[in-house]
Amino acid sequence: MFAHSFGISKSEEKILEGIMDTVDDWKKMMGGRSSLEPHIAPYLEKIKTGNRDAARNLYFFISPLFFYIHVLYELSRSEWRNATSWSGMFCERIVNNLLREIDRKYSTDAFQKVEKSKFENKLGRLKSELEAKQFKLANELFNLMEIIYSLRDARGPHDVPPPEPLRAQISASQCLPVYIDYLEALIFTKNDMFEDYKTFVSFFSNLTETKISLTFGEEGRKVTVDHLLKNVLYREGFFGEKDGRKLSEVQDKLKSMSYNFADSVVALALYKLSKGKDAVLTRKGKRKNYTYHERYPPEEIFKSVI
Repeated sequence: MFAHSFGISKSEEKILEGIMDTVDDWKKMMGGRSSLEPHIAPYLEKIKTGNRDAARNLYFFISPLFFYIHVLYELSRSEWRNATSWSGMFCERIVNNLLREIDRKYSTDAFQKVEKSKFENKLGRLKSELEAKQFKLANELFNLMEIIYSLRDARGPHDVPPPEPLRAQISASQCLPVYIDYLEALIFTKNDMFEDYKTFVSFFSNLTETKISLTFGEEGRKVTVDHLLKNVLYREGFFGEKDGRKLSEVQDKLKSMSYNFADSVVALALYKLSKGKDAVLTRKGKRKNYTYHERYPPEEIFKSVI
């Protein structure tokens, strides 16, 4: 998609197919539905007509995001080393994107001069370029990415114990402010991204809020089943299946997230979410064979569905 935006011949059909395959994989991870697809749909329509600016801007929006999705996936598996590594790759993509775009906008060769250099050199070059153009957030962006990258262990995966969870948490939590500053820098270089800026930042923010907060230590273990059912499973569209969800399916999903609750506890929580003025689910069927369905689409309850 990036190469296509620069006029390097690529099949629009293959580009669109690749994007949708990736989005479909993401939807499966998120319980069958995601708000990402409607956000990118207008860009796909423009790409179909050969609009290279749309291809480039969509690439800028989502290419770091997919690295961050890997960060969250590794956190969910308690793979702390992998999470910090993907956070570092997230930063590498940010730096490469900005340097390449500076070259395109200002007819320079900053990226080519450091393309084969270490990340630290590329980051330093980016800071210099942004400061020279008087981008006020240059130092902040530099410091945030420096923190994230410093948490990666330079030694081999079997040389030392994996990073502590706290290091992974710090690394992942800094990605959102980096993403915001990154988009601000792109807008500063006169990219027409302002209209959808808040949309993608909101997507990123909600993704962070509902995933990272459930991953770590005592805080994660104290999360209630009521919270998980409403603020995670329901919010992500888990109950949006046509046939609803049985108690056993809900339990399987919770166990895949490393939570173990008695059937009676989960059943009671599902019942509470299906009754009263604040109900978000509808219970159907007969006793011992109930299914639970969305009463309202999650986007009507939450400002943004992940």
